[in-house]
Parts: sequence; structure tokens; C-alpha cells
Amino acid sequence: MDKLTVGGMIMAWGSVFACLVLEKPASESIGEALHSFMKEAPAVLVFGGAFGAATIGISMHELKAIGAKLKRAFVDNAMEHGALIKMLVDFAMISRRDGVLALENSIENQKDEFLVKGLQLLVDGVDTDRLRTTMEMDMTSLKTWYKEGEEYFKALGGYAPTLGIIGTVLGLVSMLSNLEDAASMGPAIASAFIATLYGISSANLVFLPLATKIKNACTRDVHEKKIILEGLLCIQEGVSPRMTEQTLQSLIYSPGKNAVPETKEKK
Repeated sequence: MDKLTVGGMIMAWGSVFACLVLEKPASESIGEALHSFMKEAPAVLVFGGAFGAATIGISMHELKAIGAKLKRAFVDNAMEHGALIKMLVDFAMISRRDGVLALENSIENQKDEFLVKGLQLLVDGVDTDRLRTTMEMDMTSLKTWYKEGEEYFKALGGYAPTLGIIGTVLGLVSMLSNLEDAASMGPAIASAFIATLYGISSANLVFLPLATKIKNACTRDVHEKKIILEGLLCIQEGVSPRMTEQTLQSLIYSPGKNAVPETKEKK
């Protein structure tokens, strides 16, 4: 579980709850204050309408994959870079000592489909250009897969506030059509703005942050795949394990570690 996603949402919604508690009238209990913000009609309009509108723009295939993409925002499956590089260097040592075919024994122990495919291509003896092209096509498809999820939640973040405004307008129209009971105007106006609250809060505290999280998950995942691809290419080209490690380490930025050493001038 990605603790930052869960922790961030708890902090965001906790701030909203704290504001509600601090701003509530002294005569109201916390339960009464919360109840005044719980309205069924605005919730149906904003959430049902936003999901419906966003779903219009995607295919059934994309819709079925939304759950898997949402999961990437809450579960971090990325391998620690140091462990990944060590594993690839170990593969380079095996290949250098026993030949590329010896890597076949390592394939069944891997869980990453990208790595499994790359190792299988190595064992099958494909040339360097074919290996690079095939794996880069997979990376492009992976980016597209993530992009579809990102765009879906961005769409939800765009539709929700608009539907909230529509709900507020509908509530105000309903109130203005019945002005005989002046005492009920205050609660009616407050109730009308609940839809706007639902739309804005859901967009900025749920949908748009999830779109950003999916985008960042894509960046991390693709970077991991780049490390794997470069490692596989080093193995195929017969690069030494030491040079393979140095090449892969150069793909990971670490302040000070990747800096070019200063050259001292001779006096």
C-alpha cells in the first residue's frame, strides 16, 4: 500500500472536517453539522453525472481496466533501484560465465512481465536492434495504458465542479419558484450550494490528485523499464558486469553521486 496516497487523502479530508467543526455554530453538535452537509440529490447529480459523462469518452476495454489503473495509485509495485541493478548485474555475471542460455533458468523466478519477456528474447538470440525495438514498443504501450487512466480521472475532475454548479442552479431555481415561505429560503439556499461543494471538493481532493498519482506511477514504472532494457542490452552486447553496473547507476540521479569530479589545475 502506498502510504503517501492514503495519508494525503486523510490529511486533505481531515482538513475539511476540521474546518467544518471549527466553523459550526456553537448550538450545533458535530453530528448535526455533518448531517446538514449530507444531501442525496446533489450527490447523485455530481457523482453519477461525472462518472457518466467521463465514461462516454472511453471504450468498454478502457473502462474494464480503470480498476487496475486506480490500484496503481494506491499500491506501489516498483522495485527498489539498487535491488533491480544488483539483479541485472547478477544476470550479466551468469551470462558472462555460463553463456546467455543459462539465463533461461532465471526466467520462471521473475514476476515482472517486461523483464520476463526481455530475458526470453535474450535466450532466443534476437539481435540488439530487434530487442530494443520490441521492448520500446512495450514501453510505449505501457505509457498509453497509464495515460488512459490519467485522462479518465482528469475528466472526472473537470465534470464534477460543472455538475456541482448545475446542481446549485437547479436548487436556486426550485427555491425561487416558491417564495411564499420566506423562512425556508435560508436553508434552501444553503442546500443548493451543497452540490457545488461536492463538485469542487471531489475534483480537487480526489479525482485530480488521483490523475496526478497515476501520471507519477507511469513515470516511475517507465523509468524502471528503461533500467531493465539497458541492463538487457548490456548483457547481450557482452559488457562486463562492472561496466554494466556503472551504466545502470548512471540512470539513477543521486545528488553528489553523479556529479562530475572537479579537475585540479597543475601549478
